[in-house]
Formats: sequence, structure tokens, C-alpha cells
Amino acid sequence: MFKLKQKTKKLIGTIIIPIWLLFFLSIISSLGEIIIPRLSNFETFVFYFIGGIIWIFPIMPLISWMQKEKS
Repeated sequence: MFKLKQKTKKLIGTIIIPIWLLFFLSIISSLGEIIIPRLSNFETFVFYFIGGIIWIFPIMPLISWMQKEKS
């Protein structure tokens, strides 16, 4: 199996991360339109707060992979 240079890994990650964010934001927005009309202001805050945090967990392995030297 061939090895990718770190610059190539960073390029791949730089392309994937914004695509993932747009996908994730569209899911959160769609869920928000369905759920939020029934929520109080505090519950709405909690919904978006949690949504603003959990997007990073699927991206963490990609960021870790991008930072590794040749592997």
C-alpha cells in the first residue's frame, strides 16, 4: 500500500471537513425545524449547544490522521 505525504493528507482533510460540516449543519437545521417549535428557549439553547459540540467527534479521527507523519 502506498503512503501519503502529510501535505496530501491535509489537502484531503481540508476538502472533507467543510463537506462534513455542511452535511451536519443541514441535518441539525432540518431537525431544528421539526423539533424547535415545541421547545422552550432553554431547550432550544441546549439543542443547538449539543449540536455545536457533537460535530467534532466524527472529525477527530480524520484530524488525527492528517497530523500523523507518513503511515
